[in-house]
Amino acid sequence: MNPQIALLSLLLAGTASAADQAAPGKVLLQRDFGDIQREVETLRGKKFLRPVPVYKISAPELRNISDHELDKEYPGEKLRDYEELLVWLDMVPPETDLKEAEAAFSVNEVAGLYDSEAKEMCIPSSTLPRTNAPAKKAENKLDRISLANDEIVLAHEFTHALEDQYWPIDDPKDNDPQASTDRGTAHDFLLEGSATRAMIEAVPAQWNRSANGYFLLWNLIHSDAGELILNHVMSSSWKSPEVLAPGVPEALARIESMPYSFGYPFCAGVMRDWGLDGLDHFYNHPLVSSTQVMHPQKAWEWREFPVRIDLPDELPGGWKQISIDSVGEAGMAVLFGCQFKNLYRGGQVARGWNGDHVALFAGPGGRRLLLWASSWNSAYDAGVFARACLQERQAVHHAALTKDSGNRLAWQSPDGRAGLTLRRGQQVLLLETDSRETPPNADELFRAIRFTEPPEKAQRAALNPPWRRFNPFYAWQKDGDYTVNRTFGGLLSRTDRNSVGAADTFLFGLVLESRRTASFNKWELGGTWLVKHEAESRRGFAKTTWLPWGVLASHCSARLPQSPGKTITRTSLFWGLGACVTQGKTGERTVEVLPFGLLWRRTSGTNGASWHILGTGATSVKEADGVKENKRYRLLGIPLRPASSKRNN
Repeated sequence: MNPQIALLSLLLAGTASAADQAAPGKVLLQRDFGDIQREVETLRGKKFLRPVPVYKISAPELRNISDHELDKEYPGEKLRDYEELLVWLDMVPPETDLKEAEAAFSVNEVAGLYDSEAKEMCIPSSTLPRTNAPAKKAENKLDRISLANDEIVLAHEFTHALEDQYWPIDDPKDNDPQASTDRGTAHDFLLEGSATRAMIEAVPAQWNRSANGYFLLWNLIHSDAGELILNHVMSSSWKSPEVLAPGVPEALARIESMPYSFGYPFCAGVMRDWGLDGLDHFYNHPLVSSTQVMHPQKAWEWREFPVRIDLPDELPGGWKQISIDSVGEAGMAVLFGCQFKNLYRGGQVARGWNGDHVALFAGPGGRRLLLWASSWNSAYDAGVFARACLQERQAVHHAALTKDSGNRLAWQSPDGRAGLTLRRGQQVLLLETDSRETPPNADELFRAIRFTEPPEKAQRAALNPPWRRFNPFYAWQKDGDYTVNRTFGGLLSRTDRNSVGAADTFLFGLVLESRRTASFNKWELGGTWLVKHEAESRRGFAKTTWLPWGVLASHCSARLPQSPGKTITRTSLFWGLGACVTQGKTGERTVEVLPFGLLWRRTSGTNGASWHILGTGATSVKEADGVKENKRYRLLGIPLRPASSKRNN
């Protein structure tokens, strides 16, 4: 299996809403999930405010949840109208039933979901063959792996539940059809990115019970190489053919995987630079578009505020609006990528998005008209989009170009549609109808659409004149509460200040880089070549390394997620090849000299002790009653006959 999908299959889970009362096919699980909840609390730096019940649900019940969510967002005939809008956009094939498609995806792909309306966890029964069994019931390695996978999914979902208690998932602004931005999509990206990051950070505690194993996996996940690999795996997973599901249109299946692909790198990057305090900032200051997640530099340091686009409710000739939406950069990337059979090209077409609004209108005799207005960062971006719209119609509907006058492109299709794109600077209007006889006047429609620049943009421009923002010797810029100072283009120094914390960099970090928040402290000397230190009190983790990757020495301490009252530590010399001291969660202590303790190894703890020199020594292990003691001996690493058990009185 593709490694991208092997990881994605563990975390395909969503937030949904359902009825408050338990229905048939829904069974409350009696297992104590306290260990997983403590993991999530430790890794997320917050405590649960109230219990979260966990239910095992059948496939029909999972479908009911999916149907309920669509009915809530598109009641009555609005769902049929929205389906028709998606068909006109070529997002889904004709005659697509969204309920059937979403149900097929949920039943086949979803491993778990948190119900944000009922405030409860729902785990499909098909994905929980062993979840209720305690760890001691896992009789072989495959059973243990399956149980660990179940717990990883639960860690993901409990993160949703925990965050929902502090920042409600259901935000009415996310589903405002009059907004010309995909704010709800951005919220989904943040939710899934945060939960996926917490889930991955839970892996070291769930898969390794020893202190050495925990630190090995934790450091691997947080290393530069580990971050690079995880970001690559996640960011490209939405493009894989393996995210497709039977009965689900390609565009919808890829859209379902995008929150993980773009949300994970975004949240991981924020936590790497600003810790959990930085992640909390984006819950307290909601993102407004998928663009801000796909291009993180537009989310905070220099925010992008989309243009507000207002479409009329009625058009001359008796046309009445029946459905309206915003596609957003993420939606456009999927739409054009799927239709061009080139997802990279789809992303390039969507790049430069700065707001869009699309509506479907009904006219006399059951006629339909599609009106899609968009704004772009530059006239070039707008031209790329306009040309792509024509090429998409040519590829899908075999449209023939009837007019090309630079800023106006017109076409007709064998299926009876006629359309055009009209570009004016950074603004583009797409008009398409199945009524060729009396199409509305595109120029009049353009004048009827209101494009309103966000007020923040003018305020920011007045505060940041180009001569000061781009000064090559000393530059200063401010956006909201975020200020940046650069000397010599940031080559000599750069300072960042915001409501979360502060960061200072000298000579691109080759001399010193420092980041500080209320709970997060990270600094490097010599670009990690001399000393690197990182500590976060909320997660209870600290690490200091001398020379790259701790080649000279390193010290780590961590609050164990399942047992937050206990801390484990590890100190090593020469990357552990010289000497290593490890303090485990139950008080055991191990001292090793040379790799694997070849020269000297000494362990002590409540369950026994051992010492070995050059592989020669003794090990004493207490039995379950804590009284009997077994001793075993080794000579140059070769086991000798164990001594008889004896009673210590």
